[in-house]
Amino acid sequence: MPHRVLCVTAHPDDEAGNFGGTLAKLAAGGARIHLICLTGGEAARNRGEARSNQELIQLRTAELAAACRILDIHHHEVWDLPDAGLKRANFYVIASRLALVIRRLRPHVLFTFGPEGSLTAHPDHAMAGLLATAAFHWAGSTRYLAEDTDANQANASQPPPPYACPRLFHATGLQSPPGLPVVLPGPPDLICDVRPYIERKRTAFHCHQTQAPLFPRVDAYLAGGNGYEFFHLAAAPLGFDRRRLESGDPFAGLTAD
Repeated sequence: MPHRVLCVTAHPDDEAGNFGGTLAKLAAGGARIHLICLTGGEAARNRGEARSNQELIQLRTAELAAACRILDIHHHEVWDLPDAGLKRANFYVIASRLALVIRRLRPHVLFTFGPEGSLTAHPDHAMAGLLATAAFHWAGSTRYLAEDTDANQANASQPPPPYACPRLFHATGLQSPPGLPVVLPGPPDLICDVRPYIERKRTAFHCHQTQAPLFPRVDAYLAGGNGYEFFHLAAAPLGFDRRRLESGDPFAGLTAD
């Protein structure tokens, strides 16, 4: 059985820009990748030819599908939560919905952002990380997912049994990008060498044509020899030795079931 990965992001293009090399590498190794993008990205400053928010959602959803094909992401979903408005959304309902996904999918690892919003300090990234982190913990507990939540009513009358995902990783890095706020992300525990997948990551990001004004900055970063992606181990079973991750393998010591 292959390992299973869940990645939770805020916007179309996050999957390529923040996680693309690692997801492509894990997929090439046989893992099955499941992506949840919480918004359609309708609040973006770069809008391509879209004349309305709904048109932009349609364009960006199609772009995401194309990027997922490049990265070999096996399944992806775009939820209809408000772009630039995640901080005002119903936290409990959304985290419960994500927890139900975790219980059903039973991933071996979960990738998302940290509560600081990763290196960009984007508020939607921060909220996506907070929601996914809460869901990670709630999925393994019988104390959450009350039957009267909207999440359960929308998915099942009886929630699936608890499932404790073994590892939670937050995207991080070594330095803040120029011109962006300085943040305090978690230190890297997992360093993924994605140099063989950099061109695929770049191609996947270029699928997001509505965001073309960002291409020069992203291309310059990738051309600068930045062939690594960094992740902070945010949660794992008690007693887990972080040195196991020195191999760069997020599944180190985990048996696929």
